[in-house]
Parts: sequence; structure tokens; C-alpha cells
Amino acid sequence: MKIAAEFFKLFADPTRCRILHALAQGEFCVCELVDAIQTTQYTVSRHLAGLRKGGWVMERREGTWIYYRLTVERKELIKDVLGAALKHGLDDGTLVGDAERLAQRLALREAGRCVLGYSQV
Repeated sequence: MKIAAEFFKLFADPTRCRILHALAQGEFCVCELVDAIQTTQYTVSRHLAGLRKGGWVMERREGTWIYYRLTVERKELIKDVLGAALKHGLDDGTLVGDAERLAQRLALREAGRCVLGYSQV
């Protein structure tokens, strides 16, 4: 049960839940996540570090950019839990708004890559 308890702790923090929801959509750099969930770079980076250490998130470096995504082993589990939360009306519109801002931010990519800094949407 230790693994299950650790898993559900992921969703206890609203910011971490919002980051996981964004990452369930794909691979993003920190600045894209900052703009999507409208919080500070420090906050996003701190949560990503913990998620990476716990084996929930992995990173890929491309030049000066670092892209984050859910680990293959955990992706479907996280998507299932988030899908259930949305299906049962447990979101107050926050995750939907985040997804809309993320889509706007992704439209600013060039050749599928982030080329901007923070606060672009």
C-alpha cells in the first residue's frame, strides 16, 4: 500500500495536480508549464524535481531547453485518475483553463520546439 499512498499524495497538492494534468497531454518545457498553470518558475521547477525524483516524470534536454513528460510506466495510471476526476466533476474549471492556456502557448512553438521565455500567454 505504500506505493498507492505515495501515488495519491501526488494529487493532494493542486499545483502538482495541474502539472500532471498538463504533462498528461504531452512533453513541455518549464516555461510552457509556467504559462499554462500561471504560477512561478520556482514553483513549477520544485514540483518537477520532486516528480522526477519519485519516478513520475522524466526529462529530455535539447540545447538549453529541458522538456518534461510523464514516465511511460506511470502515464496511463495518471491519465486514468485525472480522467475520472474530470468525469465526476471534481474540477472547478481550473484544469480546463490550464489546457486552453497550454494550447495557446503551444501555438507559439517553432518547428515543434519552445523558443520563448515565460509569460507569453
